[in-house]
Formats: sequence, structure tokens, C-alpha cells
Amino acid sequence: MKRLILTVFTAIALCFGASAQSKIAHINSSELMNAMPEMKDFEKKLKDYEGVLRNQLETMQTELQTKYQEYVADTISPPVVMEVKKSKLEALQADIQQFSQTAEQDMQKKKEELYMPIYKKAKTAINDVAKAKGFDYVLDSSEGLGVLVTNSANDLMNDVKKKLLIN
Repeated sequence: MKRLILTVFTAIALCFGASAQSKIAHINSSELMNAMPEMKDFEKKLKDYEGVLRNQLETMQTELQTKYQEYVADTISPPVVMEVKKSKLEALQADIQQFSQTAEQDMQKKKEELYMPIYKKAKTAINDVAKAKGFDYVLDSSEGLGVLVTNSANDLMNDVKKKLLIN
């Protein structure tokens, strides 16, 4: 009798243990993101935005250069006027430095603003495919992220590309 109860208990434990094992898949998220057509638009918009900021900075620098050359060439203005011109040059230089710092922050914000919808779309597709295939965990197998060995049978790349309509 004890043997029968022990056998039943062991069988039940094995069943629960087998069902408790997690299914794990992997995907190279970098490759997926680069394959998405939205990334070309992302790169173009980011490059255009950077160009606008760069043009604005170059305009400010040209203005500073022109005013500095005028300042150096001015030999007839009284010292009081020269001090005012010098102060204006210093203020313009400070404005350029401030703009440069702000432009970097604006570029980062714009990058995040443009990137997040693409990332969310990819993540949603990965989650949907993983759920449909019964995977509990999906590891990112992009280079340098710590996944050393992968089984191509558990690679979700093709299924996620199909979901996103990527060839």
C-alpha cells in the first residue's frame, strides 16, 4: 500500500515537474529591427533633423566669425564701444555653446521619439508570436548580449517577420 501511494505521488510530482518546465525561444532583435521598413524612415527623419540643427549652428558660427572680424578690424571706435562689441561677441559665443548642448539633448529626444513606436511594434509582434507558439521566455540573441548557444528550431525571426509582413 505504501509502495502504491509512493508511486502515485512520484507520478504526480513528475507530471507537475514536466509541466513546470518553461519553453524558451530566441530572436536577434537587432536583425529584426534593421529588417523593418520603418527603420529607413527613422534614419531619414533623424538625419533631416540633424541637418536642420547643424545648419542653425553653422549660421550662428558664421555670424560670430563675421562680427569677430568686424571687431578686430575696427580701429576707430572708442574703448567704450569696443567693450560693448566684445560683450556682444562673448554673449553670442555663450549662445552657441548653449545651443550646441541643447541640440544634443534634442537629438536624443527626437531619436527616442522616432524609435519607440518601431520598438513597440517589434516587441508586440515578438510577444504575439511567442504566445501563439507557447513560449514562456524569449531571449535576445543579438551579438554581445550574452546568449552563447541557440537552437535554430526555437528562433522566432521568420515568424515575427511574417507577422510584421517583412520579406
